[in-house]
Amino acid sequence: MAQSFTGPQSEAISRKLGDALQPSRLQVVNESHLHAGHMGNPDGAADAETHFRVEVISEAFQGKPMVARHRMVYGLLQHELNSGVHALALKTKTPSEAGQ
Repeated sequence: MAQSFTGPQSEAISRKLGDALQPSRLQVVNESHLHAGHMGNPDGAADAETHFRVEVISEAFQGKPMVARHRMVYGLLQHELNSGVHALALKTKTPSEAGQ
């Protein structure tokens, strides 16, 4: 199985979410290699940065429904979504929801 590649998009996602949401946990995993041949990575490039799985645990999500949390993340990553990122699989929780 191919390894997850970390590049400029991964780093930008981590930096932007970390700065804005001050998460107690942030995991950004590039899963582009799993989507070879799909939209956004039709050639299956090993260094593609098109598909990500992101887990964020932050107090910033307190009192917000899942849709609002996802909108927050999408808003923060608008530039990346407009410049090559094709898909984000999001898990957004508060520390209490995550058992922290």
